[in-house]
Amino acid sequence: MPFFERAAQLEPDSHLPLLMLGNAASEAGDLDGAAVHYEAARNLAPRNQIVRHNLGLTQLSRGYISSAIEELAGACHLDSSYLPAHVSFIMALHNSDQIGPEEISAAIHQWGAHFAARHATSVRAAPADATPGRKLRVGFLSGDFRKHSVAHFFEPIASAHDREAFEYILYSNGSLQDAVTARIRACADIWRDVWELTDDALVELIHADRVDILVDLSGHTSGNRLAVFARRAAPVQVTYLGFPNSTGLPTMDFRITDAATDPQPLADTWHTETLLRLPDSQWCFRPFGALSDPGPLPARERGFVTFGSFNSLAKLSDTVLRCWSQILVRSPTSRFRLTRIRSSRRAAEIVARLEQSGVASERIECIRHRTEAPYGRQFSGVDIALDPYPYNGVTTTCESLYFGLPVISLRGRHCVSRSGLSILNAMGLGELVASTPEQYVEIALGLANDIERLEQLRAGLRARFEQSPLRDEKRFAANFEELLRTAWRRYLAEADNMQTVIPERRSDV
Repeated sequence: MPFFERAAQLEPDSHLPLLMLGNAASEAGDLDGAAVHYEAARNLAPRNQIVRHNLGLTQLSRGYISSAIEELAGACHLDSSYLPAHVSFIMALHNSDQIGPEEISAAIHQWGAHFAARHATSVRAAPADATPGRKLRVGFLSGDFRKHSVAHFFEPIASAHDREAFEYILYSNGSLQDAVTARIRACADIWRDVWELTDDALVELIHADRVDILVDLSGHTSGNRLAVFARRAAPVQVTYLGFPNSTGLPTMDFRITDAATDPQPLADTWHTETLLRLPDSQWCFRPFGALSDPGPLPARERGFVTFGSFNSLAKLSDTVLRCWSQILVRSPTSRFRLTRIRSSRRAAEIVARLEQSGVASERIECIRHRTEAPYGRQFSGVDIALDPYPYNGVTTTCESLYFGLPVISLRGRHCVSRSGLSILNAMGLGELVASTPEQYVEIALGLANDIERLEQLRAGLRARFEQSPLRDEKRFAANFEELLRTAWRRYLAEADNMQTVIPERRSDV
C-alpha cells in the first residue's frame, strides 16, 4: 500500500496507482476504501474497462446495485470481448428490483449471440456408440469443487451417482483445494485439474475423454469456462446449479431446474436452453461438517423475537428494506441481526433508514463478514430468517432451516425470486412464502406473535429437513441422472433424424 500511495503522489494524473490501491484494499477486505480508490481512478480514466469493472464489482459487493449496474454496463460497452465485465453485469441485473425478467433475458440473449459469434463451434457429431441405455460418460466442469455453495448441492449427486450407468469425469477449474475438494475428488471416476489449460486445450481434452454429456456448474459466475461450451466441447451440453438462469449460449442444449423456480410456459421463453425439470426441488443440500442441535427457541428465554438476514448486501433491495422496516416497526420489542457486512458505510445507511422509520438503532445488530466464521455460529440467538428479494437465498435458506430457523420468503416472477418457494415447498412450508410485499410483512408478524407455533417449528425443522426431498440424496441423484438420460435420448433422436438420407433421384437418360 505505501508503495502505491507514493506512486499516486508522484503521478497524480495516472490512474494505475489508484487502480492498484483499490485492488490492495479489496484484497484486504476494505471495500469502502477500495471504492474510493476505484472512483478516483475512474475519474482519471473513464474509458478504462478494467477500472470500471473493478468499481462495479466492488459496488455490487457493497450493496449499491444501481451504481454497480451503471459501471459494469460501461465496462461492457468499452470492451465487448471483456468476459469478466459481462459476467458481473449479468449477475448484477438479477439483484435489482427495478429490472424485470424480460430485460434480463434480453441482455443474456444478446450477450450469448455475440459471444458465440466470436468462438468457432465444433460440429455436433453423431455419437460413436448410439447403443440405447449404454453407460454414459458425463463431464462436470466447475471452479467450485471446494468449500463453496456449489459443493453443498453437487456432493450429494457425485457421492450417490449410479456407477453402473454413468461414468463421472470432474474437470476442476479452481486452483483452491481443501477437504471438500478431497471428498468430491473421491467420488469421481476420473479427475482432471484444468485451470491452467487454455480453452482450446480443454476442448481437446474433453474430446479425448470421449465425454457424452458435459455439465456446466458455473454459468455466469467467476471461474466459468463458457468459451469451452461455446466451442461445442461435447455432443450434449447442460447447465445446472452454479447460476440460476440461462447462459444465453446457442450451444448450451439444456438447463436442469424445477417447476417452482421456472414454471411453464413463461420461463421457457426466457431461455436459450430447453428446460428439464426435476420433480421436487432442483436442490439437494448436504451441510458441511457436524452441526449442533438448534436448541431451544431464543425468544422464549429472552422475551423478544430476533429476526435475521444472512445474505450478501448485494441482495438487499429497496423492496425488502421497506418490508423489514414495517416488520420491525409493527413488532416494537423485536430485534434484528444483519450479517455478512462488507461495507460499513452501506450498513450505516441501512441502520439510518430503519431509524427514520422509527426503529431504534440499539435494536439492530450488525456483524461484519468473516471468511472463516465457525460454521452455523451466525444463526445463534436468531428466531426467524428473512429472505431477500428479488434475489432469494439458496444456501443460506437451507442452512437457516437446518439450524431451526423458519424462513419468510417473497416470490416474484423470475427464477431468482422463486428459490425460496422451491425450497420451502419441498419442506412442506409453503405457507411461509408470500406473493406480495404486504403478505411478506404479515407472515413475518404472524409468526413472531405466535411463540407456541414458532417454538414447535424450531423443534421440528431439523427432522423435517432430513425427511424432505432436500436431503434424500439417493432419490435426488437418481432423478438427476434420469434427466441426463432424457437429454441423451433426445440427442440420439435428433442425430438419427439428421442422418436420414433421401435417395438421389436417378436421371432418365
